[in-house]
Amino acid sequence: MSVITRLVDDPQAFLARWPSEPAIYQRDAKDVADLFDRDDARRIVADPTLRSIELGHVREGALVPDAPNADHPTATLVLNGLHVTWGPLRDASKHLAAELGHPVTANVYLTPPNSTGYGPHWDTHHVLLAQSEGEKTWRLAPPIVEDPLDAHRWTKVGFTPKQRADIEANADTVTLKAGQVLFIPRGWVHFGHTTDQHSLHITFGIQVLTRHWVLAQLLDQATEHVPLRAALPPGLSSYPADALVADTRAALWTFLDQLDLTASGGAVQGKQQCAVLGIA
Repeated sequence: MSVITRLVDDPQAFLARWPSEPAIYQRDAKDVADLFDRDDARRIVADPTLRSIELGHVREGALVPDAPNADHPTATLVLNGLHVTWGPLRDASKHLAAELGHPVTANVYLTPPNSTGYGPHWDTHHVLLAQSEGEKTWRLAPPIVEDPLDAHRWTKVGFTPKQRADIEANADTVTLKAGQVLFIPRGWVHFGHTTDQHSLHITFGIQVLTRHWVLAQLLDQATEHVPLRAALPPGLSSYPADALVADTRAALWTFLDQLDLTASGGAVQGKQQCAVLGIA
């Protein structure tokens, strides 16, 4: 069974177009639990050779300086970077990345009953949140920043007091049970809490490649376009900025106009494949 088939109801539709809003998929609870369960978390905590890239506890958005514990009574255990360090999720992430054509990361969050991990936030990547054990209630609100890039991370942009109040008052509520998968498009605000059950979920982060990413690859190729390598004039501090931008824009248009689309596209595809494989 392919990984995408484990996670969504209609893989063909999902692979044809990203959903524009959050969506819940009902999957086989065993298929999800087989990817990671609480015993796996206990093994990672107990064996230093299996540790995740980041390991710690969070309570109501704040780090808790307690020793790692997969049975902590009040704080969420955070296991980040399992796409690198934990074999089953490394394999699943690689297969999912190959299916999607975008890099994929895997983190795990284990939250005790009646607890809150992170407060309202958004991600700069799409999320497939697979509920492995228990259940968790999520609040979801539309983006404040549409299609955010790294410069638009919530830790950099933040919320105004009014935005935060509106989100907490009006966000939709969904409860995810074992075997269900929640897709959260990048930018959508979300925050969750448990009630009388613990929750263990896997977050597959789809690190989407964008037109901005393609542009960055083209700018790398532009190092071979001599006019764009020309030094800017002396007396630059007093040089008209609009003329400087106009001149550079003209040189850039010439470069783009002269591009060999086949050769340039091949180079971009090579970079995309390296990104999917996790090769810098």
